[in-house]
Amino acid sequence: MAEATVPELPGDDLRWRVAGTAKREWFWESGGMSVANIGTMLSIIGTSFADYPRALEFGCGCGRILLHMRQIAMKTELFGVDIDPEAIAWAQSHIPWVKCSVNDGLPPLNFPDGYFDLIFNQSVFTHLDENYQDAWLAELVRVTRPGGTLVLSVSGDHPFSQLVKAHQDAGADPANLLEKYRSKGIVFIEDDSWVGGPFPDFYHSTFHAPWYVFAHWSKYFDIKAYVTRGSLDFQDYLLLRRREGPAQLQGADQAAQPLPVASVAKRAALTPRRSAKRLWRELKYKLRGY
Repeated sequence: MAEATVPELPGDDLRWRVAGTAKREWFWESGGMSVANIGTMLSIIGTSFADYPRALEFGCGCGRILLHMRQIAMKTELFGVDIDPEAIAWAQSHIPWVKCSVNDGLPPLNFPDGYFDLIFNQSVFTHLDENYQDAWLAELVRVTRPGGTLVLSVSGDHPFSQLVKAHQDAGADPANLLEKYRSKGIVFIEDDSWVGGPFPDFYHSTFHAPWYVFAHWSKYFDIKAYVTRGSLDFQDYLLLRRREGPAQLQGADQAAQPLPVASVAKRAALTPRRSAKRLWRELKYKLRGY
């Protein structure tokens, strides 16, 4: 259940880092929406937060989601990690129902094997290249108990279609983006609005074709559900299960059929109001007119 009363919120800079805007209304309201979105994902397998004794938000920032989880913390021991020490310092001093700590850009996390029953996030793998993603997927296998649950977001067809349209509106040719999305299934953009920002050099913008996620992420977890626009009506949410037994990866990538370019382009229906370079930062949480 999301908190009804607005508590003290982080300052403008910290809010901007996690929400792409400093506006208080969106930071607060979107946090409650994310809690509800994660709850919806868990309901697919007939569970709720209360069914998980120990949970981790992987990439918690300054607590956009965790601020809404005081009641959940009465039954679930909550942890949060992030690469941003300033955000974690604020969370540590303002969200006493969560144990927050800083993690490095690459594994390991400072937790024992199989420590968490539930791991969730919003917009972490949307900023990592494939090598970083693989390292973290393997680490999440390690720290999740056998049979445990994960709810993780990716930027799929909908955000990608907006990026394509923004390039077209800016007079740029999106052909290379479309071809990479079609053929590789993952597009990592280094020359984006995060260059020179508050995060490390590896932190940029990533888009996932659903077929890639099914083919590649299934090496690490059983995929129980894939909900398009399940996260804030923008990013896609995955419901994953950590396999029983010792942590180990499945074999080579499964073959998968990529989406044809025409199919991807057809989804470019919405018209962004920002330039292509700024699009991802400012729309990553779908700013709904705030």
